[in-house]
Amino acid sequence: MDLIKLKETLYSLNLPAFRYRQIVKNYYSGRYLNFDQMTDLSLDLRQKLSESLKLLSVSEKNIVGDDSTQKVLLELSDGQKIESVFMNYEDWLTVCVSSQVGCSLGCHFCATGKMGFKRNLTAQEMIDEVRFWMKDYKISNIVLMGQGEPFLNYENVKQALNIILKYAEMGPRQITVSTVGVPVVMEKMVEDKDWPSVRFALSLHNPIEEERKKLIPSHQKDFLKFLIDWSKKYHERFSSRTQFIGLEYTLVPGENDSERHLKALIKLASKLGKVRINLIPLNESKVHKVVKSIKSDAIEYWHKRLMECGFTTTIRRSQGQDIAAACGQLALNTIE
Repeated sequence: MDLIKLKETLYSLNLPAFRYRQIVKNYYSGRYLNFDQMTDLSLDLRQKLSESLKLLSVSEKNIVGDDSTQKVLLELSDGQKIESVFMNYEDWLTVCVSSQVGCSLGCHFCATGKMGFKRNLTAQEMIDEVRFWMKDYKISNIVLMGQGEPFLNYENVKQALNIILKYAEMGPRQITVSTVGVPVVMEKMVEDKDWPSVRFALSLHNPIEEERKKLIPSHQKDFLKFLIDWSKKYHERFSSRTQFIGLEYTLVPGENDSERHLKALIKLASKLGKVRINLIPLNESKVHKVVKSIKSDAIEYWHKRLMECGFTTTIRRSQGQDIAAACGQLALNTIE
């Protein structure tokens, strides 16, 4: 829902300010699919709002999955489509939000990049991805790890995050923004007083400068050197004891899973201040066939070594591989 247009509509109807707050509260509760369901408003007002405003900027085209993981195909107002994922981890309910239609970065192991880039999502469209799931679930966490690179849609992402934090029952520690690393935007983020203190995750995937570009074509020369210097600014800007730099590391057999890579990761992470490392098994997609899967004991070995070095380390519990809803699989190719 366009909140500016809502305010203008209510002003034209000469209605008191509390009506705006009431409707916004209804909207962010996630319980309503349309204005007609807001029975705490008069019938006349509901009709007028329905005529001038659309409550949701996205519409469901198809949905697959079960109680643990669901993936929905959402159509935007111009006919473009995105995927959004709901994950039930029992202790918390997470929505994986897309920030762009497609992606321009073409990461080696990610299906979304093969779609190409169509356009950025508006702040409202990202908010409505979350709201779509709120009608059925009490969402506790949001991760911007869906289709697209959030830092190439910086202003809209920032606006969406600030609105969600203002109106939804959610704090900044419950929201994570993931990026492959866009230096100019990372610099902007740590200088921007309006960027909220949400959690930050870097899709690292290779700690060796000359090799990372093979997995991530958008990798810029000397990015890892930049990252070390930037990390100091990050920790100064976000100095809370609960803040850390997240490092996402997808283990690609034969490419970034050797002892040499592990030692390089330990060396790099030791220079970044407080970090949390998330190890991710490679997921197969229609554009990336997994010839050799990483063995569970190999991941456990990496996990043990990193923990012994003092790094908080987790292993991503991937869900939704059967419906192409896991990390790197979103490409509209199993749901249309």
